[in-house]
Amino acid sequence: MKKLTLLTIILTILLASCNSQTKIEKLGQEGTQLFEQGDAFGALSKFEEIIKIDDQIAEAHLRKADCLDYLADYRSSIESYSKAIQLEPKNKIAIYNRALTYEKIGEFENVEDDYKLAIDTDPSNSSDPDNKLIYHNLGILYGQLNNLDNAIEAFSNAIEIDQTYADAYHNRGYAYQLQGKHEQAIENFDAAINLKPNDLDYQDSKKRSQQMMEK
Repeated sequence: MKKLTLLTIILTILLASCNSQTKIEKLGQEGTQLFEQGDAFGALSKFEEIIKIDDQIAEAHLRKADCLDYLADYRSSIESYSKAIQLEPKNKIAIYNRALTYEKIGEFENVEDDYKLAIDTDPSNSSDPDNKLIYHNLGILYGQLNNLDNAIEAFSNAIEIDQTYADAYHNRGYAYQLQGKHEQAIENFDAAINLKPNDLDYQDSKKRSQQMMEK
């Protein structure tokens, strides 16, 4: 009888576990669909319900954070991203998204740290977001902080990953332009224009350096 009782208990636990997993999957699908439809409040309730069932699911905390970010509750969003990262330290998307949220509240040191962390978690660049995008964003951040040497280095890293990355050439050229290095700037603008001949911003940037050289 004891063995039968134990077996019954085990089967009951397994059945409850299966039922919970099915419910979690259903809630996850519903939450994702609601978020894609623009109903962040509805999606948030679904992901919070998942967390109530099992608070060790990093994806649920990540999706909750996305909802909170969409709703402009940035501090709570950062807390949820951090929970996802605590559960999965190499969750590149959570780290990257947290960086974007830090940027919205002007905590640029944390932005820089998270961009670097996202790259470090994926040195082989095998998962999204692509490291070239992160380097590019890091370059823009350095540019905003007037740290032009670091901006140029970050844009160069992006180009090293993808030599057809036109925006990285353009922004590296713009950083050189701000430094007064117009020959290097024009070289980069030309590279960007060769990749995207019809981009008026690239052409205007080149003209600006040319005019500055003539003064």
